Amino acid sequence: MKIGILDADLMDHGTRHPNLSLMKISGYYKEQGHDVKLIYRSYEDVYDYDEIYISKVFTFSDIPEWVVKLPNVHIGGTGFFPDGGQNLPDEIEHHKPDYDLYTEYVEEQIASGKSRTHFADYLDYSIGFTTRGCFRKCSFCVNKKYDHTFRHSKVTEFYDENKPYIYLWDDNILAYPKWEEVMDELEATGKPFQFRQGIDLRLMTDRKAYRFTHTKYHGDFIFAFDHLEDTDLIVEKVQLWKRYSSRVCKMYVISGYDSQDEKDIEGVFFRIATLMKYGSLPYIMRYEKYKESPYKGMYIELARWCNQPNFFKKKSFREFCLANQEYKKNQETNCAAYQSMLDFEEKFPDIAAKYFDLRFDQENLYAIQYGYGRRYENKPLCSLCKKKGMCWNNIFSEDTENEKNFIKWYFEKEIDLQCLTYGNSECLDIESITDRLIEILLKYSIEEIVEIIAGSDNLEEVSKDNIPQYSDLNDAFFEVNRILVDSDASMSFEELGYYLGQKHDNMKEGTVAQKKYGENHAKLAALLDLACISKNGNKSHIYTSVFGRRFYLLDEDKKKQLIKKLCLRIPIIQSVFKAGSISKIYEEIKILSTSTQNRRRSNVENVLRSIIEGNSELSAKNEHDCE
Repeated sequence: MKIGILDADLMDHGTRHPNLSLMKISGYYKEQGHDVKLIYRSYEDVYDYDEIYISKVFTFSDIPEWVVKLPNVHIGGTGFFPDGGQNLPDEIEHHKPDYDLYTEYVEEQIASGKSRTHFADYLDYSIGFTTRGCFRKCSFCVNKKYDHTFRHSKVTEFYDENKPYIYLWDDNILAYPKWEEVMDELEATGKPFQFRQGIDLRLMTDRKAYRFTHTKYHGDFIFAFDHLEDTDLIVEKVQLWKRYSSRVCKMYVISGYDSQDEKDIEGVFFRIATLMKYGSLPYIMRYEKYKESPYKGMYIELARWCNQPNFFKKKSFREFCLANQEYKKNQETNCAAYQSMLDFEEKFPDIAAKYFDLRFDQENLYAIQYGYGRRYENKPLCSLCKKKGMCWNNIFSEDTENEKNFIKWYFEKEIDLQCLTYGNSECLDIESITDRLIEILLKYSIEEIVEIIAGSDNLEEVSKDNIPQYSDLNDAFFEVNRILVDSDASMSFEELGYYLGQKHDNMKEGTVAQKKYGENHAKLAALLDLACISKNGNKSHIYTSVFGRRFYLLDEDKKKQLIKKLCLRIPIIQSVFKAGSISKIYEEIKILSTSTQNRRRSNVENVLRSIIEGNSELSAKNEHDCE
């Protein structure tokens, strides 16, 4: 039997996404021995087939009525039916998709000069649902067929090992109670993956944030901020997410749905401003009714501004519209963007005054993040710290138990002085808090701090990235701090390497070795909380930490005392003392390549020696001396 497969979205406007249902139908019938082909040149070709399967996702995709009415045609998809129509039979629904269905079409398009990138979804991804359903029932969403989220299929059902990536169409993965089972299956493939429908930020927890940000996620993390009444929850959850992620996330923002008037535009601007503040990029989704609005141009320009990150990150809405006008060749008339802005501002000057000049790079609280050497990417919610008693303002109590708690949290890196630099920090007396922490660290002996660390079950894991590498401990312990404070500016690895290299006659200026020298010693200083390393694009910036500024002012004796204790912040050093054996080093460094292990082992042993030197009690607790 000859079976024709017709993707109505593809035929009408050339969608970039293959139709999963059609690929499953094709895969099933090919396995049954039937001749299955994609119809993509002409609707007239339907007469060549015994059975026709047609699907469309979008309601606006046009298809001739006579085609749909043919007696041998089967139709489905949300473009035809609000709930997608009748489910596929189980034997088809759970069949591996035919990833070759679109091959001929794609090859023709590429041969005609179109970019391969345009067809990445057809060529590079395994595609499927691991779960189905969502309890939200958002009125604008087509996913209302089920009232809960349930397991639909194993990843192996649709996985193609020849594809470099995976994408999922799950409706609401975080609403599935056993979501970690799905994550385990995805990670077992070793392939980067992404959830195309977005992830429900309102269901985010610490565990979910940690798991998602410590996996091979492909592309942007995408959430949604569709309802103004969710503002407080979104603000809370995006801050939770940002603690674990240094990446800028995207948020779908629906517009033109509840209404198409100035109140709706103001609501869109409010959500944009909120997302700006919390380091997220809005992605404007225009509901079809926006076309009926007297401010249709504003909806268009808001989407153009927000949905192009290179513009949004650098320009306010006003600057974006002005740039469009300046780019226009004929300056005697206004371009659509500039005119839309002027018309709206004339009618609603208060809205314009509040939102038109906001810039992401000025509003973003997360413009500078914790950076390398710290357990988290950004500050936690102040409210959560208060609930746990971990608020920095509580450090001034001289209760012994309280002091030990702060030592424990500081060395676990659950608390970080850099959070005091954020614009939304509720602990404001940075210098007094830092001085109090230094006072406590000097008060307690190394043995006491080691005992506190050894008793913790919440230490940072040892990773390839946080095992120290250096040439001169003195440079990492003291010189990096001195150079950064004296310069009172951030610098690159190359610049820091230049200043550190002044005393090394054999280090030539501008060499790769000089850059590496700066990087290695800056990273060790960051592990000790004496420096911060953040990134702007691919370029790293090193600057003095909050702790480092106060450390610089101490006398040499106190600095030497503190350095020994700050070395206990290094995860592999913590692991050694928790195990009570130097042999733990040999176990931990196995995560490194064989060629790197000897060098790093020596580095770790030297740091350990600097801590226990002159302390017979600490030495005796280990199997043998560093020697």
